[in-house]
Formats: sequence, structure tokens, C-alpha cells
Amino acid sequence: MLDAADLAWLVRCERRIWLDRRGGQPPQTAPTADARARIALRANHKYRVISAIENVEDLSAFTWDERVTRTYHAMQRGAAAIAGAAFEAPIGDRLLRGAPDLLQRRTTALSGGWTYEPVAIVLHTRPARWDRLLLDSWRWLVRQARGDAIDPPGELWLGANGHAPALIKRQSAPLAGFTAHVRRAAAIANGEAPVIWFDSDHCPFCPWRTACDATARETRDIALLPGLSQRQGSALRRRGIHRMDQVVTLDPAILAALPERSPASGARLRRQAQALLADQPAPVSAALPTLPDVRLFLDIESDPQTREPWAFGLASAPGDRFVIVVEPLFAGKNARIDGVPVLWVRNAEEGWQHVLDTAHIVGGALAHWGEAERLMLTQSADPQTRQNLAPFMIDAQRELNQRVALPVPRLSDQRGGGLKAIARWLGWTWPPGADHWTLAWEAYRQWRGQPSLFDILAPAIAYLTADVEALAAVWRWLEAFVASVNATDAPQDWRADRDTATNHEC
Repeated sequence: MLDAADLAWLVRCERRIWLDRRGGQPPQTAPTADARARIALRANHKYRVISAIENVEDLSAFTWDERVTRTYHAMQRGAAAIAGAAFEAPIGDRLLRGAPDLLQRRTTALSGGWTYEPVAIVLHTRPARWDRLLLDSWRWLVRQARGDAIDPPGELWLGANGHAPALIKRQSAPLAGFTAHVRRAAAIANGEAPVIWFDSDHCPFCPWRTACDATARETRDIALLPGLSQRQGSALRRRGIHRMDQVVTLDPAILAALPERSPASGARLRRQAQALLADQPAPVSAALPTLPDVRLFLDIESDPQTREPWAFGLASAPGDRFVIVVEPLFAGKNARIDGVPVLWVRNAEEGWQHVLDTAHIVGGALAHWGEAERLMLTQSADPQTRQNLAPFMIDAQRELNQRVALPVPRLSDQRGGGLKAIARWLGWTWPPGADHWTLAWEAYRQWRGQPSLFDILAPAIAYLTADVEALAAVWRWLEAFVASVNATDAPQDWRADRDTATNHEC
């Protein structure tokens, strides 16, 4: 048996294809919290889109065998649209099965009869290779079920525009080479285990992810190196370089010849390998650049579909914490939730204006983590606020990476350079019940249904406060580390720096 959804892993992770056939029973590993949230968002999006279509015949409540039979009969009757359809057909020595998100009837111009086209409904707006391969699998199955002489087209419904897709792309390339994918899957399953590569778009959904984590740690695989791109990793493996200890002793010329490199990327990879092997931070040079004078820290929560900010978390170095929540009904109101001051604003533009006002009051730079906050500033602040606030903003992730490589590996459930991975390495913890963005988002959504009950917002405020305090703790550790490296008469005790950062209240 081969599922079309599993076949799509051919262009996501060949190791998954191998493990499914050769790995025995996978560990009892659930998708990560992020993956579960993304699964729920996609399911809700698909439900909304299908619910808005008239005359849909839904077969999803039946067993698989019943769905296969009912799908055939519904197509024979000429049902206008079918949700929960199911197909299976022999291909080589396998039985391929697949369940399109939607089947839609199309009238054929030549015969005046009809055919069916499968639809893939996805929340992202750019079609990925696995989307296209999955849709081709469904197209092939529809052709087998119909006995059509030509390959039926299919459609990718991308993104969200209310209850409809934001963009539709048709897919009609010939399927003559489709069976080659099945042969390739068989060849992978019968060969040597493909190499490990951690990818945040795929690994969080995979039941084998903890097994790959364990194997990578045991073999000290280069997949653990944060900042190593897949092209760079492939280039190293072609030279027989699979372990981090090999990277440490590698000829600088080989590192300099890697694809997608920056002037410092080769040296950075070597330091990153050294840090992980020694379980010690590795400074990028004997003297580190001075850090900007950061006095304010910012973290933002956004709608997972629209990316529109719904809350701004601020913390200043002396210890003040402040949260801004977007809700027009309460604009201008203030409250304290679990001791944290909260201000409500009408929209994201007004929220950004308050961030700018706070930056002026506190003085110094404003630190955020990664590119997301600056991107949201560009998308959701008014032009004047954007122009005035941008000079204050400092990307703490970039500043850290320019000065030190940390012994925080990339694994299946995290990016080694992510804030949470680094903060947890420092010993930072998030409050139980408020330790993931999905809990904060759900609390905010529930509160909007009962806005007079401020306590409902408590998990969201706790999560956002912990996030921004974690950012401040990482920055304080970096300040102490840079000072210890640059002070020639001071010992470099990174553990003391870590204790100072995590024990100091933000």
C-alpha cells in the first residue's frame, strides 16, 4: 500500500520514505505543538472553503472502503462537487490510494459529458513541489477511476480570501512520467538510508523525528549545525564530510568554496562545530564588536493566517513590562492582568505608535528577534511611524550571530538559532499553560468572544511576557559574554554569564 500523501515525501524528505519501509515501528512521537497548530489551521481553512461551495456531497464520515465505493457512484451520477472522496488503484506492484481535498465536475467541450478535476486546498500562497506531486497523484487516480483517455487537469487553491482561495493555479502537465516517482520510492526503500536533514517545514509533522534526532546526536552529524544550508550540506557530503569533527579540521579553501556563502560563513561553520563538540560558546574572534545600547525589548504576536499583529510585548532593561492588545471595543482602556499593565488599541497602526512613543521615552535601541518584527512594521505601521521607528530597531539574532556560536544544535523540533532554543539553553522556562504561541492565540480568540472577562487573556499575557523577557535574558547574557571576551584580564566563564542573565529579573 502506498498513500499519495506519503509519496509526496519524495520531494520533502527521502529519509522518511526509507524509514517508513525499513525502520520498523516509528516511535510514539506526536507532531510538535507548532505542527499540530498548523494542521488545525489547514483543516479549518479547508472546512471553511468547502462549506462555502454549494451542492457539495461529503463522504468523509464513511469508512475508507465505503468512501471508495461511494466516490465511484457519485462520479457516475455526476455529483457537482465531492468532498471526502477516496481512490485506490494498482500501480506496479503497489496499491496507490489517495483522498483529494475536493473533486469538482467539469463539462467536457468535445463530448458534452463531464469529467472530474481534483483540488488541493492549501493555506500557503506559493505552491510547493510536494503540493504539485500530491495533486499529480490525485490526477492519476482520477484518470484510473474514470478510465479517461487523457490526463485530467487539477487545481491548487492557494491562500485565503475570506471563505475562498486567494489564488487558483491549474495543473495540466502530462502524467506520463508519474509512475517513475513510484519506482523511485521503491528504489529509495531498497537502498541505503538517506542522510538526515532537519527542515522546519517537514520534520515537525514526522513520526520519525525523534529517531533522527538521536541518530544525528550519536553520529555527530553535520545536520546539527545551525546556519548550514541544505545545498552546503550536500556539497560537504559529496566530499565525504558527514561529521562535525571533520568540519573543524576542514581545509579553509573547501569551506570558502561552499555555495550560498558569505565572507564569514566558512569560519562560522567551523566555530559552530567547535561549540557543539565542546559544549561551549565559541567567540567569532579574539575581540568582539561592541553591542548597541539596547534599553527596550519587543516581541509581537500575530494572527497565524493574516500575520496582522494582535499584541505587542515590551520590556525595558530596568524591569518594566508592558503589553499592548489590539481590540477596537476597548481602545484607550488600561488594566493589569497578573500584574502586567495592558493597554488596548484600535488597530496595529496605533499599537506601533505606542511602541515608538515608548522607545522615545526609554531611549537607546529597541531589540527584537529575527526579521519578523521588522517585516510586520513594514506591513502594518503607518508610513510616518515606520520611518521614525525603523532606526531604533536592532535584530538581536543577527547581533548574536556576528559575535558568538552557541552549543545549541538544530534538531527536528527547532532551529538551533531560534530564540526559544537559545533561551532554554540559558535555563529560561515558560509558564505551564502559557508555553506555546497556540495557547496564547487560543486565549485571545476566546477572550474576544467574552471581552468583559479579562482573566481569559491571562495565558496570552503570560506567554508574551515570557517571550520578551527571554529575549532580554539572551541579550544580557550576550552583553556579559562580549565583555568577558574583550576584557583581557577577566576570565571567560560563560556559565557565570548564563546564571547572571537568567537570575536577573527583567
